[in-house]
Amino acid sequence: MYMIALKRNKMKEILKTTLSLIVILLFSTLTLEAKTPKSKGSKTSVLVVRGGHHYDSPAFEKMCESLKGVDVDLMLNAHLYAMKIDEIKEKYDAILFFDQNKRYPELKRNKKLYMDLTDAGIGMVFLHFTLSSQPDWDEYHELVGGKWFLRSHTKDKSKVSKYYPEKTVDIKIVDPEHPITAGISDFTLTDTYYGKIYMRNGITSLLTSDDTDVAPSIAWTQKYNNSKVVYIMPGFSKGAFENPSYKKLVANALKYVGAQD
Repeated sequence: MYMIALKRNKMKEILKTTLSLIVILLFSTLTLEAKTPKSKGSKTSVLVVRGGHHYDSPAFEKMCESLKGVDVDLMLNAHLYAMKIDEIKEKYDAILFFDQNKRYPELKRNKKLYMDLTDAGIGMVFLHFTLSSQPDWDEYHELVGGKWFLRSHTKDKSKVSKYYPEKTVDIKIVDPEHPITAGISDFTLTDTYYGKIYMRNGITSLLTSDDTDVAPSIAWTQKYNNSKVVYIMPGFSKGAFENPSYKKLVANALKYVGAQD
C-alpha cells in the first residue's frame, strides 16, 4: 500500500511539473507574439483592413495569404480604429485598404488616424471600391489620389461616376521599369472598372488601357505627406484575386510602399 501511495504521489508531482511547463510555454509564446515587431529586411509586414462592402471573402483572403514576400494580418476597419499609431508603426510596414464607408460621416478621431499614418510614413495601398468611400471627406480622396462620385452625394448628376461590372479590359503597363510593375507584362482582366472619376494632379499612372469607357489611369501612385500611396482600380472578383499578374501587382505595390526610402 505504501509503494502504491508513493507511486501516486510521484505521478502527481510529474503531472504538476508538466502542466506548469505547458503554462509557462504558452505564456511565453503569447507574450512573444504580442511583442514581436515587424520583420526587418525580410518579408513586408502588412495590415489588411476590410469592411463595409461585400466581396468574395475566401478568394480575397487566399490571395492575401499567398502574396510573395508579404506577411498579412487581416482585420476589420473597426479594429484598425481602435489601434494606437505607435502600435501600427511597430508591427507593420504597410496597410492594404479594402474597406468602404459611404453611409456615415467619418469620426474625427478616425480621420486623425489616417493623417497620423501619413505623418508616420506608413505605406498604403487602396483597392477598388475604396475610391467611393468617404464621399464627404475631401482630404481622404486627396490621400487616395482620386474619387468615384456617388449619385447620392453629387448635386450635379452629370458628374456622377460610371462603373462597368464584369468588363474585360486589356491592361497596359505604363512603365515596366517601375518597382510596382516590374516583372509584369500587359495582361487582360475581367473585373469591375470605373469611368468619369476624379484623379488628383501629380499622380503617377501605372496601368492604362485603350478602353474609352474606363478612366485613363487604372492604377497610380503618389507621395502624400510622408507616405507612399498606391491605388489599384480592379480587384472585386475571384478572377482578379486568382490572376497571377494582378497578384504580383498587389504584392509589388505593398513592398514598394512599405520600403523605407
